[in-house]
Amino acid sequence: MKTKILFLALFITAFSQGYAQTKDPVYLEVISNKSKTINYTVGVYPATCSFDKENNRTTLSIRILNNGSEELVWSKSNHVMVILKDNTMSYNYKTVAESGKFACAYTIDATKGYHEQTLCFDGEFSASDIANVYLLQGGDIYKLVYYKGS
Repeated sequence: MKTKILFLALFITAFSQGYAQTKDPVYLEVISNKSKTINYTVGVYPATCSFDKENNRTTLSIRILNNGSEELVWSKSNHVMVILKDNTMSYNYKTVAESGKFACAYTIDATKGYHEQTLCFDGEFSASDIANVYLLQGGDIYKLVYYKGS
């Protein structure tokens, strides 16, 4: 638990230096191994939730900070699952983008590498509709913890 708190503090410190405002609510998780070769923080920001009527999709921002000693390879098989308060589930779909914020596969540099991605979901929902957020990665499921912000 102390390790999670330490990494949460590091994450907030890094983002407060120009990446994001710490006052924003966030669904957050730190994922690491014992040797810290894998050590990154994932944050999904409900305040970025918006609906694109023309494409019938909802978008959210995910921000990833890699503090591991190795590059983090993010693949198209990683998904964010959103559980809505009406008990429906939606997960982000893969886009054809090869670069930029809509790209679903990328590499994040070791030791403080950072990436922001726009997640796309079918249909319409708002931030207030979200009950829980999960990350599905490599066969593992991580529940992201909600921090209300200030």
